[in-house]
Parts: sequence; C-alpha cells; structure tokens
Amino acid sequence: MKTNLSTQDNPTLAKTVLKPDIMVKSGITELDRLQGGFKAGEITFLDGNSKLISEMPNQICVNTYRTFHSDTIYIDGGMCANPYKIARYARMMEVDQRETLNHVQISRAFTVYQLSTLLQDKLEPLIEKHRPRTLIIGMFPRLFFDPDISTRESQVLLKNILKKIRELTQKYGLVTVFTNLDSTQMSNSRNLRNMLYPAVDEIIRMKQLEQCTCIDLVKKQERAVIVDFAKGQLRLEKFGMVM
Repeated sequence: MKTNLSTQDNPTLAKTVLKPDIMVKSGITELDRLQGGFKAGEITFLDGNSKLISEMPNQICVNTYRTFHSDTIYIDGGMCANPYKIARYARMMEVDQRETLNHVQISRAFTVYQLSTLLQDKLEPLIEKHRPRTLIIGMFPRLFFDPDISTRESQVLLKNILKKIRELTQKYGLVTVFTNLDSTQMSNSRNLRNMLYPAVDEIIRMKQLEQCTCIDLVKKQERAVIVDFAKGQLRLEKFGMVM
C-alpha cells in the first residue's frame, strides 16, 4: 500500500514539518549568525569571563519583548539583574523602556535554599501567571559553591533543580538561559560542572582575551572569535581565517 506523505494533502503534517524554531536573539549579531539564537524548549549555558555575558541577559529581555511582546522571568542568583541596563538597551533599540520593564519579572535569591524554593515551588505559578517566552537564571551556579552547605547537599539540590528546569522548559516551550560570569570557566569543584554540562542543550564558553573574545559552542563543536579592532567596532571571524 502506498503512503502519501504530501503536506498538501495533510495540513497537520504540514504544520509539524514547516513550523519554524522559535528563537530569541542574543543581541550580538555575530553570535546569532553562528548559533541562530536561543531556541524555545532548550537550555543554554553561557559560561566564561567575557563582559558580554553580563550584558546578554539585558539584551535577551529586550529582544524577547521586541520580538514576541512577551515576558521574561529573570531569576537573579548573583546580584546581576539591573533594570537600568535593561532600560538603556531598550532605548538603544528604540523600544519603549517602561513597557519593556513591565514585561521583565525579576526575582532574587541570596542563598541556595532561596534559589531552590524559587525554582522548585514558585517558578511554575509565575510561568502560569505571566506566560513568559524566556527564562533567565543569572549567575546560576554560584550559590551551589557556598562553603556553609555540604558537597552532598549541594549536589542533591542541583540535581533536583536541573530536573525541574528541564521539565518546565519543555512543558511551556521556554527559551531558558543560564549564565556564569567568572575569571575562569565554571569550576568542577564538588563535581558540579560534570552535573550541569550534560543537563543543558548547549554550552557557550566566552573567554575574554586582550583584544578579542573567543567563543566555543561546546556541543556543536564550533569555534569563533570576536575581534575588537577598535572601540565600538566588533567583528566575528572563524578560527583559521586571516584577521
């Protein structure tokens, strides 16, 4: 028996096959060209020492509102969320600052227990209330290295949180972004890096050097560099090309 898989004769199949990925841009043109943007239903981890990591959540908040007129839930795990910087980027992009900020829901955690409660118990009600497109967890790993909690407890909390975030990301089709800004990439102290890296869909390592930022898409195994030729002028070149 011949099976006709033509999308003309099967609108449901057409919707399934032709539906494009929902993406939120990073705000860095060259990075978006390299990786396409942050995808709905996936978790991306930004890790490294580049100052671009601290700016990207602000740009993602603005781009979420600008593209989808949708909310961002921004969980701050390291005193990194700054509404003034979000508003400044909105003004730069000629987007209404007040409306943008009204669509960014910021919650802060100062201990790993507060972070656990936010993510395990309070996040889903927030999602149901605000129907966000994007979830950002800024400085996500930092609180798990608290010396006042045991290694075992830190590992259990991280494991449970990662499971919950994966569940909510897929259930609600969220664009989920973790950030970690440090002098080096995330430490494997307490074996936390070995737990976190396999639990995300992509790791973007961003290393700041004297005149450039090196970018590694770890799982896609793609590499690039943003070269700072002059103040305010960034250009992306693939490794191996003449700069």
